[in-house]
Amino acid sequence: RFEDRVTAVFEPYVYEWVASHRGSISAEHGVGLMKRDYLRYSKSPELIACMKRIKDLFDPNHILNPYKVV
Repeated sequence: RFEDRVTAVFEPYVYEWVASHRGSISAEHGVGLMKRDYLRYSKSPELIACMKRIKDLFDPNHILNPYKVV
């Protein structure tokens, strides 16, 4: 689809711009499937690891919101 190709080109540009302005890729209560791979643009590897550890603490069996970071 045309939209998917445009999105694939446009999203990294937007996320890089946001990161250069110290912004966040998501203002949601959590980060899901669509933005999971772009989280590195606005969060450090250490913070992402911490987010995963918090999720593991509260959901050790990964049954709540599977595949989500937080």
